[in-house]
Order: sequence, then C-alpha cells, then structure tokens
Amino acid sequence: MKKFFARSHSLFINLLFGMGVILFLCMGSLAYFSISYVNRTIINNVMSEADRFNNTIKLGTHYSMMSNMRDDITQIIRNIASQENIEHIRIYHKGGQIKFSNKDEEVGTIADINNYACAICHQLTPPPSVLGLQERTRIFSSAGQRFLGIVTPIYNEPGCSSASCHAHSPDATVLGTLDTVISLHEVDREIHFLEQIFSSFIILIFLVTSILIVLYLFRFVSQPVKKMITGTQMIANGEFFNPGTVDRNDEMGRLASAISRMGEEIARQQNELLRTNAELVKTNRELQELSNTDALTRLCNRRFLLETLTKEYRRARRYGHELSVLMIDADHFKQVNDRHGHLCGDTVLISIADTLKKTVRNTDLVARYGGEEMIVLLPETGREQAIRIAEKLRKEIASSVIPCDDEQISITVSIGVAAYPENNVADPMLLVEAADLAMYKAKKTGRNKVGYHNTDTTMVVDSAEKEKEKIR
Repeated sequence: MKKFFARSHSLFINLLFGMGVILFLCMGSLAYFSISYVNRTIINNVMSEADRFNNTIKLGTHYSMMSNMRDDITQIIRNIASQENIEHIRIYHKGGQIKFSNKDEEVGTIADINNYACAICHQLTPPPSVLGLQERTRIFSSAGQRFLGIVTPIYNEPGCSSASCHAHSPDATVLGTLDTVISLHEVDREIHFLEQIFSSFIILIFLVTSILIVLYLFRFVSQPVKKMITGTQMIANGEFFNPGTVDRNDEMGRLASAISRMGEEIARQQNELLRTNAELVKTNRELQELSNTDALTRLCNRRFLLETLTKEYRRARRYGHELSVLMIDADHFKQVNDRHGHLCGDTVLISIADTLKKTVRNTDLVARYGGEEMIVLLPETGREQAIRIAEKLRKEIASSVIPCDDEQISITVSIGVAAYPENNVADPMLLVEAADLAMYKAKKTGRNKVGYHNTDTTMVVDSAEKEKEKIR
C-alpha cells in the first residue's frame, strides 16, 4: 500500500483509496459479524425447535412404551418421519441396538458405540445421564447436504422394569435414547437468502456511501485543485486563465485569487501577442497566395500548377482514375500586341483568364503556363468529357467582346486535349507535351479549334459535327 501511495500522483486518488479501504473494512466486518450472528441465531432456534420436536415424539410414544405396544411405537415413528425434512427417527437401547426406526432395515442392528448418537454419552466414562442441548446436538454433512441430529435420553420410570418389557434394573437411570435427524436444506436456503439480502444491503450502503464520498472529494478537493493546476499551466504557457469560479474563503480561494490577479496582469501582453500573431498569419497567407498566383491574370502560376499536376497524376495512377489536361493558346495574339499595344494584350489575357475561371468546375485548376498559354487541369475527367469542356471554353471565349482603347475586339483560342490513361505516360510533363501537340495541331488546321492527342495519333475535333451530335 505504501508503494501505491508513493507512486500515485493524484491527491484525489490517494484520498479516495484510503477512505475506500477504511469503509470497505468497516462494512466487511459489519457484514461478517452480522451474518455470523444471524446464522448462529437461526441454528440455535432450529436446535430448540428440534429439541421440542424430540420431546413431543417421546411424549407421543410414552404410553405405547409403557404398555410395550411395539407396533404402535413403530407406526407413530413412521407417521412422524413422513413429514418433510425428517430423515431419521431411531430409538436405541442402552447397549446401542436400534429398537425402533422409520427404516425397517435398521431395526435390530447395533450401532458402533463410538459413533453416531452413542458417542455423545459414551465418550465419557461413566456416561453422563444429563446433557445440555448443545452437547446433545450435532450438525454433519452427507451427499452435499447438511443435517442436524439431536439426541433425547429416555429415562427409567416406574413400570419400565417389569418382566413383560425390557426387564431393566430398577436402578438404571437412562434406558436408551431417541435420535432424530432433520435435514437443514430449507434452513440453509433461508440462511442463504438472508445472507444475499444482507450482503446486497451492505453493498448498496457501501456504493451509496462511496458515491457520496467521491462527490464530496470531487466537489471540494479534486475540482478546485485541478482548476488551480490548469490555471498555473495555462499561465506558464502564456495563456490567459481566470479561475473565478472557485469562490471560497479558505486557502484554495486565496490561491485562486492570486492566480486570477496574475492572469489579469499578463492579459494585456497576451492579447498584444495574439494580435501580432494574427497579423503575421494573415501576411504569411497573402505571401503564400502571391507565391502561387500569376500577378497579371490572378490565375495559379506555373510552379503551383506543376506541383498540383504531379500530385493528381500520382493519385490517378495509383487508384486507376482519369485525368485530363487542356493546353489553351490565344490565336494571333502577337497581332493584338502589335496593333493595339501590350496593355490591350494584357487586357485580353485577363479576359480569357476570367472566362476560364467562371466556366470550369470548382474542382478544376486554371493556371497561366507562360506568355499567352494557359492550362486547365481536369481531375477525374476522361477524354470525351474533356473535349466537351474544351469546346465550351472555346465558344465562350470566341463569343466574348473585349473593350480595348475605345474599341471592341474579339479573340479566339486553340485548345489541345490530352487524357490519362489513354496517354499512358510515365511522367506528368509528357501529358502536358501531348496536350501541347494537340493544341498546335488545332492551330495548323485553321485555329479556333480543339485537338486531342493519344498514344498513336493527334486529331482535331470537328466542331460542326459536334453541333450536329448535340442537335440529334
């Protein structure tokens, strides 16, 4: 137990364990002595009842014995023995021979003088003629069941020494014994039932008392101490803590007030640190966005695109998913710059970027690859769906009117499509190269078109045929 208290670092556990052990020992002792007392009382009552029962049998057979009416005695014994819980009724004479019994096979047999009921008297020399109730009673077990045996002496009376009966000497005091054996099965059941009830009551009292002790210790010891520990730890970590809930006038209350004042003292510095930290987090987030964003179009930049492309390619390759890349290039963009100037060219790029962002899905990624080239990354998308998306983007851009230097200009794009796993490439950059090949194929066949590339061929989508399919 000393080792337990030495190793335990919880005041609540130590107090609870100590009080629990004391309570358990007290309740256990109470239960033991109470149950023992109940057992003794019940057995003593049974012994007294058995003694009265034996005297009743002796009185019931007294007339028949005095009249030497053996058949009547046997019948009386059988009738009484037929009652519940009566195992044996025997009448011994002084020499140990069974003269009457509820079992015919025992009549006439001689019992060992040192065993059974005979030993009660014959263990002493000379055998006593008077014994107390405790000395005349025995409790023994047989076949897993307890029995109570009680012996009542049959004394010599006037008329018992006639020749017609036993012809005992007139000086004999004890002529024999009446031995009755009673089953304690029902008594044991009652004792067991009472033990269960009393044990349950003791356990209930123990549990209720334990709960009250736990609640008391938790409310007035453990909870305040934990709050103080929490407060000091939070202050040590630079956090604010106000243990104002501990409203007490004892030492714990004064400790709580001291911690509260200490927390208030550092609150201003803590809040200042929090504000500074929030500003730093915001600045870092903006810097992160700037490092991943193209300054002109506000699209993702090439570095972030390549990082995301690598992750999506590995995921598609591992789980067998689809992945498509669209390479988009503005048609005749150099002429726009030469005719309208680079500022107008920038406006055109911004317009194309805005159209791409508002047309694609939230799960897609739009990035500026370089110059007038842009890429759309389409996770979980096969070739046919990617071609449909590319066609939609091409039409949206071609139908847009861009204001530039008091003029309204239009521009078209050529789009290359490459899909995985149709292009079963070993490197994600090869998928970009395949989309680039498809885009240049679209430019060579007239621009403002969508081309696609697979492992074997590079082809251009027939927009007119797509429109017919859509109508059909």
